[in-house]
Amino acid sequence: MFKLANQIIDAYDDTDGSFLKKLAAINPKCNMISAEERSALKDHDFALTVITKTASKLNKYPICDRDSTWLSMKYFEKNSHKLPDRACEVAAYHLKTASLKYGLHATPLVMALAKEASTNVYYEKDGGIKSVNVVARPDLTKIAQVEEIGKNYTAAQYAMPTQTHVKLAAKYIEDNEKKIPLDMIHKYAGAVQRRAHELGMPAVKGMISKYAGDHYSPMVDAHISARASLLEMKPELKGTLQKLGSAKKRFTPSDFAQMLFGFDKQAGLDKYYGAHLQNPFHATFATQPDLHGGFMYKAASQQSMDGDALTKLVNAKYASIKEYFGDSIASELKKDPVSIFESLPRDAKEIIVGLADGTH
Repeated sequence: MFKLANQIIDAYDDTDGSFLKKLAAINPKCNMISAEERSALKDHDFALTVITKTASKLNKYPICDRDSTWLSMKYFEKNSHKLPDRACEVAAYHLKTASLKYGLHATPLVMALAKEASTNVYYEKDGGIKSVNVVARPDLTKIAQVEEIGKNYTAAQYAMPTQTHVKLAAKYIEDNEKKIPLDMIHKYAGAVQRRAHELGMPAVKGMISKYAGDHYSPMVDAHISARASLLEMKPELKGTLQKLGSAKKRFTPSDFAQMLFGFDKQAGLDKYYGAHLQNPFHATFATQPDLHGGFMYKAASQQSMDGDALTKLVNAKYASIKEYFGDSIASELKKDPVSIFESLPRDAKEIIVGLADGTH
């Protein structure tokens, strides 16, 4: 059975450096990148990437620059016999391509073994490795795969080899959001966004963008205020929440959303999701930075409302709002109409806007 792990394949497996010393004598000016620099490389910076049967990932033969390519070709010459035939062909093809890029002469073995390969990623299986595109038939209709992708990013690469797969993965969340735990969706959505970026796609919009992204919603503070309004009888928890909100600039949106999620569970605020509060992930993320810094809400009825119009509406329909949502929410809306309104779930927003046109 073929097993790539724990064998000397490239320079970074050569722990005693015996072969490396011989190469240094041949080419003393050759620079070997550090282990730290190697760990920062992308998959395409290697001639061969193997996804193992345990879903881990092994990158071999760096080809990120001229010296790395020369060194990798030398180790390929010495150790390629340890690889299955197709692995040799794939690694040789990418070594050959890199040598042309950097003006090197590919070694005779590289030239002899190189056979065209559209990707350097292959899958280890029962004595050999097979192309991911051949064996990958991801079933993106099961919660189990959502969990697997959230826990192990290699699973995301395997399950989403193309842009079409990314779109299918996003659609699954659109269709099944209410069936899946929020923290699981967040981790899954982060993997989908990262994979989309790797495949040259723009950030995925729709439901996925409400669970993962690089930007804060401009209304995060409003969502914090809405939570604080429900903690008037718990001053210690309210103080902790306000400190968390004040410190958000120190955290990535992902880290902040996870901390807010943990706080909501501790404070018992999760029972208000969908009624008085948006869940912490919807409350945190924006697909892109807020370029306008203003407020404008457009209802399903296509009615738009700015901050002044909303303030007039809340004052005019205060009694009806209190009847729908209770004293606490109505009172907070009157104090800060824009922020509290923005923090409400969409259904609640539609009710309030509906009061303006008589549909509620």
